[in-house]
Amino acid sequence: MSWQTAVALRIGRWVAVGSALTLSGVTLAEEVVSSATVADVIVDQDGADGEVDEYPITEADRDHWSFLPITRPRLPDWVGRATESIDSDWPRNEVDVWILEELRARSMTPSDEADRATLLRRLKFDLLGLPPTAEEVADFETDRRSDAYERLVDRLLASPDYGRRWAQHWLDLARFAETDGFEHDKTRAEAWRYRQWVIDALNQDLPYDRFVSLQLAGDLTGDPADAVATHFCLAGPDMPDINEQTLRRHDKLNEIAATVGAALLGLQVQCAQCHDHKYDPVSQADFFRLRAIFESSVPEMKRDRAVDRLAAGAAMSEPRLYHRGQLDRPGPVVRPAPPRVVSPVGVPTGFEPQAGATAGEIGAEPRAAFTRWLFRDDNPLPARVIANRIWQHHFGASLCGNPSDFGLIADGPSHPELLEYLAAELRDSGWSLKRMHRLLVTSATYRQAGFDRAGSGSEDEETAFARSVRLDPGNQWYGRSTRLRLEGEVIRDSLLAVSGELNAEAGGPSVRPPLPPELVDTLLKRQWEVSERKADHARRSVFVFARRNLRYPIFEAFDRPDAGASCARRDRSTTAIQSLLMLNSDLTFRSAVRLRDRLLREFADSAGPYRPEELITRLFVITLGRRPSGEETARLVDVFTGGDEHADENPDQTRGERLLWVCLAVLNSNEFVYVD
Repeated sequence: MSWQTAVALRIGRWVAVGSALTLSGVTLAEEVVSSATVADVIVDQDGADGEVDEYPITEADRDHWSFLPITRPRLPDWVGRATESIDSDWPRNEVDVWILEELRARSMTPSDEADRATLLRRLKFDLLGLPPTAEEVADFETDRRSDAYERLVDRLLASPDYGRRWAQHWLDLARFAETDGFEHDKTRAEAWRYRQWVIDALNQDLPYDRFVSLQLAGDLTGDPADAVATHFCLAGPDMPDINEQTLRRHDKLNEIAATVGAALLGLQVQCAQCHDHKYDPVSQADFFRLRAIFESSVPEMKRDRAVDRLAAGAAMSEPRLYHRGQLDRPGPVVRPAPPRVVSPVGVPTGFEPQAGATAGEIGAEPRAAFTRWLFRDDNPLPARVIANRIWQHHFGASLCGNPSDFGLIADGPSHPELLEYLAAELRDSGWSLKRMHRLLVTSATYRQAGFDRAGSGSEDEETAFARSVRLDPGNQWYGRSTRLRLEGEVIRDSLLAVSGELNAEAGGPSVRPPLPPELVDTLLKRQWEVSERKADHARRSVFVFARRNLRYPIFEAFDRPDAGASCARRDRSTTAIQSLLMLNSDLTFRSAVRLRDRLLREFADSAGPYRPEELITRLFVITLGRRPSGEETARLVDVFTGGDEHADENPDQTRGERLLWVCLAVLNSNEFVYVD
């Protein structure tokens, strides 16, 4: 069914449904209500004080690709059979099979594999968020074992820096910051514990179903460490100082439901806060039922008091639908339940009303029931959504247009079979995220070159790369690697790493590196107290204090989100501010100075005199993970030496100054802030 047809049905339903058809006194037992019953009538699953007036969910509503059950796709007929095509042996795993199927359909072939230095740099940034060291470059280029690449992948996935890299992707989704936002932007003293929980969970390869379940209901396990994870639900902006604390709680519950819908289900349910969703089969009652799952676990708000984790039984208010979403217009009582369109068998376990229960009660803690429902085999959304997100971060683009919107009018997947395979593989392999990373980065698709080393070819012999660029300029079909700019956090960490300044200490409260005075002046007093230990100023960016009202300069310049809402995909802007910051900031200049000093120390310790060409080569390997070309070497040696006939009375000082400008130039190159 096309999205135009779906929208027409939705609009027609608004016109046709004048009053709700209800069945009073019906008890919905576990998995006994047929999909036909749910589709054909509007069941009164809710409470007294008025009836919920909503349209029924039909089979046509559920006949959308994202709501259908996950089925492992059958491989194309050509797989495993001898063919005349030269690329029939190209696939390394099933990821490549589905990529090659789409390329063949468009008369395209994959590009050549990237060289080892490029692959190492790509992998290290993707998995750890750090540049490769000179020693790693040398070791990988000389490792001739047949499984050298796979060994490298396994070593990187086992590194504790993996969690520090991938935690930031999740923190973007969780709208994580360590302050409330708004006018006073007060600090949340314990927020850093949630960030550390995410890092540790990822490093331990906590299965994704467990990873999510603890963030929704970790307080129910009895382990205080698990309760920290529920900060996910409350991590968004807050306004503790307002007079209307009931409104504060109302807004917080709405925001929790919206975040859970977008981040975990890929549904923009927030559109149904005030009215039925205009396009997707999500009614206003669906939204408030989803919100009701968290109603009893968000405590009653008190002025100037932060709430940083959920607690069962923290509040006794009855969950209701609010007309037009307004707190002063309460409607019928609703019972906790997930969106109906993703529950074709009726009310999932734990959500059905029990005999003798009052209007707002259910038979079990609703968050526990919700986590069970999320990862049932007949719920296709969580697996599809997270598999798509992991693909996005490795390949630069989502298989779907918006990674947090799998609704009717959103772009469907460019590679439907590939997304199905990834979702099925993730679910069937125990929800291991590291296993999914390994599958993607060991594919031939991931290993393709990001530029054409062979040139465009003759008029009669166009290279696969050049053909991919011509036929698919946006690289939608993955006939080559996509050149990607690094995030601000990774650029900062890279500057610190290549200069030898990066502090590898992990854990603990956040640090505050110095800020320019003009930025400090925009804050209230004591809102950015610089960390006393200078070594803390060079810790990894994930440990830098995350303030909503003022992002660290290099992070803001390179498109870090403001943590006001769940961010599924960062912008990738190109602005003059970015270039000016890299050229003129204290961070870049200090890194260039220390990089220069590092090089001079290394060569001062070497036996005998050194050639300038050797120094330039070492500079490139440290910063760019490769050796320079002859032309690059000649130009930079000329800058470094200044021409011997023009040397002044203090040649050592002159060369030191010139080497500083060479280092600064390389740190400001596109290649330093881009991968491939």
